[in-house]
Amino acid sequence: MRLRAVPLNTYVTTYNTYSSTPHSGSRPCSSYKVSLKERDFKDTFFPLKCCLPVSSSFSVIPDWQLHDLGYNAFMNFDILQKLALFLVLLGWPLPPAVHAEPAASAPLRMLVIQMKTPSRMYKDFLPLKRYLEKQLNRSIELDVSRRNSEIVSLFKEKKVDIAFVCPTLYCDLSWDVPVVPLVKLQVNGSDQYRSVLVVRQDSPVMRTADLIDHTLVYGRYYCPGSGLLPRIMLQRVGLTDDNFFEVVKLGNDESALLSVMARMFDVTGVPEMAVGSFTDNGLRILRYSEPIPQYLFVAGAWLGRDLISRIKEVMLDLNRNPNRNALIGTIEQGVDGFSDAEDSDYDIVRVLIESLKTGNDHISFQKGEHTLVVEPLYYGADLFRRLKPLLARLRLETGWKYHLLIPESIEAFLKIRREGKGDIYLQEPALLAGFPNPRNQVLGSLAVIPPAENIGIIISVDSGKVKSLQDLRGKKIGIPSLLAEGGYGAQNRWLQQRGIALDGVQLVSMGTCEKVLMAVYRGDVDAGYLTLDTLQRLQKDLQPNRIILLGRTPPLNDWVISARKDVPDFVKNKIQKILAEKSVYPQGIERQ
Repeated sequence: MRLRAVPLNTYVTTYNTYSSTPHSGSRPCSSYKVSLKERDFKDTFFPLKCCLPVSSSFSVIPDWQLHDLGYNAFMNFDILQKLALFLVLLGWPLPPAVHAEPAASAPLRMLVIQMKTPSRMYKDFLPLKRYLEKQLNRSIELDVSRRNSEIVSLFKEKKVDIAFVCPTLYCDLSWDVPVVPLVKLQVNGSDQYRSVLVVRQDSPVMRTADLIDHTLVYGRYYCPGSGLLPRIMLQRVGLTDDNFFEVVKLGNDESALLSVMARMFDVTGVPEMAVGSFTDNGLRILRYSEPIPQYLFVAGAWLGRDLISRIKEVMLDLNRNPNRNALIGTIEQGVDGFSDAEDSDYDIVRVLIESLKTGNDHISFQKGEHTLVVEPLYYGADLFRRLKPLLARLRLETGWKYHLLIPESIEAFLKIRREGKGDIYLQEPALLAGFPNPRNQVLGSLAVIPPAENIGIIISVDSGKVKSLQDLRGKKIGIPSLLAEGGYGAQNRWLQQRGIALDGVQLVSMGTCEKVLMAVYRGDVDAGYLTLDTLQRLQKDLQPNRIILLGRTPPLNDWVISARKDVPDFVKNKIQKILAEKSVYPQGIERQ
């Protein structure tokens, strides 16, 4: 056993901290942690080094290891006291008593989320801890969290000041605790990352939609790259865990990949960087997710603006440090720097989290934020990406922080608008005309869908019963909602203009255009109403040659933005100006 050497008086002082504490397996109290710091063994007296059981060079054991060594394994204070008396009788000089000088500031407490074993995590973050201590001229106590809930609780009790967390945990923290984002990781030069769905090279599954009734294995399920993003990729094509024959959570990404390779499961979802050489050894990437921001460091707002700014500045300065690889390269493979982190960077994560919720849990209004409520005709993450330029411009122009809210149904959207819970509303013009609100003011229009693809379509599948428009009679037709212009109203008028009567048709409301498309593809309904944009966006998630296009409507009108009349005039004027410029018109979603 290797013990770190510290001045004898420090041991005696530390012993006193135990004097009123039972020794039966108890862990050291807080003063114990403060008294044994790395600085304590810089000037250790030579005779002590010779007498204590250490190697020829001093051995440093971090605080968390001292805790785990236990009281009896660490030292026998009775022996040390006798040793001190023996040295005095021999006439050897003892080192002067060490008196801890009062610190100018209390130590900062830094906690990191556990991604590997605690000992490995501590070792990997130790170089950064020492760098920050030197640059801030302030000691830092480093610890590794065993559970995500522990970090939330400690922040609430102000028992931790800085933490390294994943994007989903940050969103949870920011809801309950006043925390400030500091910096996010850069991995191989990028501060964003993707997840992938992975199958075997010889798997018959070629599209995400074809995974239904197969077997699924998760790795680190509670990490975004292995849980949230894979679930979102599956949800986008209408799949949940219930659509798989078997679902297992292993807790380790490498184990999940190996189990797919060994034919124990058909598919898994992991961060892109976790796949590595596995794609050269029998695995194939089926689908990439949209990117989300990287893991980040956060600080409690109680540290104050000046200290938080200083910490952020010091961490960003690492990008210019020639030794940065030695300081942060051990955090995770490929980490090569930090980039500035803003709360709005993680709005996409909030949208993804909310999209997995149902019922009342799906509706959340954050204190101090202004809300843009959007008609939920499309998949939430795609809507967010199209509206992100508008949100960024509004934040810049008005100084307001905007929260994007996408309710679970059009009926829920109308209820929120009727009750005035949102500040700004984005909807199809037909919905606004059909349900006017005298307390709202129309501000202008926005092309949520690229004009060339903002067209209503009617589809069926090649293996189904509907091959022409006349075959629609008496069949089951999927629609987003009876209130949706692009998913019912436009198609219904188009059919009436052509004299096609839909006798005995059963309409099935499904919520979004994406859900309609996948229901038609799987044969759950005979035909469906949706927009051309939806078919284009999901063409790589299914086999498009199976889809039959039965009809298409004329181009649809741009969506309309309205606001409550009591929203400040300067905000409404800014919005009108932005919409008139048409500089934030959303672009088409990238089709990977």
